[in-house]
Amino acid sequence: MSTTSDLFLDYYQLTMSQSFWRKHGEKEAIFELSFRGLPKNRGYLVTGGIEHCIQHIKKFSLSSESVDSLRNLKKFDQPFLMYLENIKFTGEVWSVRDGEIIFANEPVLQIKAPIIQCQLVETILINTVNLHTLLATKCTRVLHAAQGKPVIDFGARRAHSKLAASALAEESHLVGFTGTATVDAGINYSIPLVGTMAHSYVMSFETELEAFRAYAEEFPHECTFLIDTYDSVEGLKNAVKIGLEMEKKGYRLFGVRLDSGDLQKLSEISRKLLDASGLNYVQVIASGGLDEYSIADLERNQAPIDIYGVGTKVSVSADAPWAETIYKMVEFNEMPVSKTSEHKESAPYQKKVYRIMNDSGKYLQDVITAANSTDTFRDGEELLIHRIRTGNLLEPAISLTNAQQFHRNVFDKLPARYKALSSPPLYPVTHLIG
Repeated sequence: MSTTSDLFLDYYQLTMSQSFWRKHGEKEAIFELSFRGLPKNRGYLVTGGIEHCIQHIKKFSLSSESVDSLRNLKKFDQPFLMYLENIKFTGEVWSVRDGEIIFANEPVLQIKAPIIQCQLVETILINTVNLHTLLATKCTRVLHAAQGKPVIDFGARRAHSKLAASALAEESHLVGFTGTATVDAGINYSIPLVGTMAHSYVMSFETELEAFRAYAEEFPHECTFLIDTYDSVEGLKNAVKIGLEMEKKGYRLFGVRLDSGDLQKLSEISRKLLDASGLNYVQVIASGGLDEYSIADLERNQAPIDIYGVGTKVSVSADAPWAETIYKMVEFNEMPVSKTSEHKESAPYQKKVYRIMNDSGKYLQDVITAANSTDTFRDGEELLIHRIRTGNLLEPAISLTNAQQFHRNVFDKLPARYKALSSPPLYPVTHLIG
């Protein structure tokens, strides 16, 4: 049985493709990927996974092993299977960049190619953009709520898969998180690795004080104590004792981590005792079920927290775990096509998206036109970039570092009112099609 990822397809894409092959041959289509609407309390989305999609499309093919697996199903004609053995992407792709700010019904990815090629990449494209965009958006909201304080990704163990954990680490770093606890993602994407200790470490020693002392001896240059294994205040006192011992040896305790209880109250106690003990440089780190809403509350109440660690609620985008990502054909054989069913209409024609700025350099509105329209918006910035032509990349892969810098720039241009965590206003998008 094949386990190759090139069969990550919906079955109907194969059945349709056999009929396409027989009836339409190599007739070209244009498909567009977009979000039909924004999830609740989202004033914007941050695109993620685009670079992964570009690379997948560029390398698209079906291995002999995969075609043999399809042959064993005894569902498809032998000539069609022989066609699939030689298939590769020969078309064109336009896309926004990873980290871009986008809104509902704006194409973020456009594919122009023989219709079979367009159809067979559908599932992986929707799956990738949907997950990465939801996570990038959630992490952006968390970082915005933290008001410039560092945020760390602790979410791997509660993510919905290994791939989802990797996506979380990648997207969190793209939008500005300072580190991740996920080792393989940290190494693969050159993200700083951050970690403290588990309660099991503390419980493996006779006393908490002994555990802290042993850890400080092992990692004196990057030492953070988890202080809530038994009693957070007593744990704090033990951390102070070891912190002072480290100082005498020429080292500095980096931080104390609060992972349960009343984080507002405990952070205030922690800051007061640390400062009174001369350990004013020790960071107070808070974690444990945090998201943008709880972080915003802590910041509103001026909790003396220096660093936030986020996991479960962010790793699954808990308040918005899904989005209506769609992939619709807009042209076929050089003719416009559209879906007209109620509440699920789609607009025909390949499109251009222009972003208009106000005099202060902030986003004012977006305008969507047909790609072949004579309407021009000289003051507008085109969001869709030509990435692949005749199956070949037009520019090299965009690095995560460059995507991070790009995201910071575009997010700064989004007016503050659209960044509201609850009930943001609707950003104006004008459609000049139809």
